[in-house]
Amino acid sequence: MSSRSCSVQVFQTEAGQWSVQSDAPGADLLDYPSQGDAITAGVHMAMAEGALLTIHAANVAKSKSEIDFAGCSAPQIA
Repeated sequence: MSSRSCSVQVFQTEAGQWSVQSDAPGADLLDYPSQGDAITAGVHMAMAEGALLTIHAANVAKSKSEIDFAGCSAPQIA
């Protein structure tokens, strides 16, 4: 099992907006207009950080999905 330095969360706020948050030091909460935009940003962020990505359902009580990008390499997007 790999050790993770951080995780990335994609979730819907109480206001209905979608946000992405990394627990990496100095990371800001980023807001997006749609779930798709937030997931796309979350995937890129998790891959860049080698982080565990958790995508929360619109209703957090429903379910969540985790994708582990630790050890994954991808080309950098400029």
